[in-house]
This record gives sequence, C-alpha cells and structure tokens, in this order.
Amino acid sequence: MPRTVFYLLRHAPTLWNFEKRIQGHWDSELAPESQAKMEALAPRLAGLGLARILSSDLGRAKSTAGILNLRLRLPVTLDKRLREQHYGEWTGKYWRDIPGEQVRAAEAAGWNFHPPGGESRSDLRGRCEHALNDAARANAGRNVLVVTHQGVIKAILYHLLGRAYLPDEPAAFDPDKLQQVVSQNGVLTIGALDVEPPAP
Repeated sequence: MPRTVFYLLRHAPTLWNFEKRIQGHWDSELAPESQAKMEALAPRLAGLGLARILSSDLGRAKSTAGILNLRLRLPVTLDKRLREQHYGEWTGKYWRDIPGEQVRAAEAAGWNFHPPGGESRSDLRGRCEHALNDAARANAGRNVLVVTHQGVIKAILYHLLGRAYLPDEPAAFDPDKLQQVVSQNGVLTIGALDVEPPAP
C-alpha cells in the first residue's frame, strides 16, 4: 500500500493555555494572537503538498483548522479519537490548584498517568493511533495535515520513540512545531521531528 505522510500540528494557543488551566475535552477560545500566527503559517504549509486536513473535533482544533483552511482550501475530516486526553476531575482546574503530590504521583506512572475519572496516556495513544491507521487507509499515497493536541502528539511520538513517558526524560521534540509520521502497510514510523515547512 502506498505510504501516507501525516504532519502533526498542535492547535493554536488558547486563553486557557496561557492561564495554565486544564482543558482536556473542554474548550477555551483561541488567544487573540493565534489567528495571526496561523495565518502566517498557512502559506508555508501550502508547500507540503497536502491533500486533506484531519482534525480533532474539539473547538480549539477546529478553529485552528478553519483559519489555516482559508488559505489551504482542503477537505476536512473531524475525528473525535484525536481529542486531547480526558482529564476527568481535573478538567477546568488550574494546574496550581491540584496538590503537587497528586501531580507527581500521576506523572511517575508514565504511560499509566491517569487523572481521577479520566483516561490514561496509554488509552489516549491507542485511540489516536487507530484514527491515524484508519486515515492512512482512506488517504493512501497522500500527505495529510493533522490538527490535534499536545497530549496526542506526545503520546504518538513517545510511543514510536520507545519512551517511558516519565518526567525525568529529556525533551525529544518541540510539541509546538510540525512533526512528521509516516504510515505504510499499517505501520506507523517517525518521518522527521521539528519539521520546518518550506518558505512560501
């Protein structure tokens, strides 16, 4: 089967991102400067030979895809499996208001990081990889922009890198930059990290 190239892009920053408030499956408006940031990025993404945009169905990802698509003009598919990790009882809270020992204990669990009433990083990875595998079959031989969330991008790439997802691991890539994942014959591999789109 021809390979499918995915370019993973984190949604534009939101007001809650700047406030360090946990969004999970909830939503917050994009920050005022986000539209200009995405408008400037769109012409560069146009040089990647994209055939489709695949987006999380959460508002912040859809809004980001919509701004980019004013220039790209591509068909868009929404997939709820590409949502951010479900943070359960922590959703909507400020990180500073969650007791430090709870955060440290959760992070020490690595792939089993599991906010109360939420889902684990392992569960997140599973649903997102299923979404990419299905998209690869539907878009064989094409390049696809995936507009999603930081937790999604980290889960996919850390799994492919063989990471334990523990807090003392050094950063492997910049989640705010474009990341390339390739699917061929049902297998996902890393194409390139911290991709710089071509100049328009």
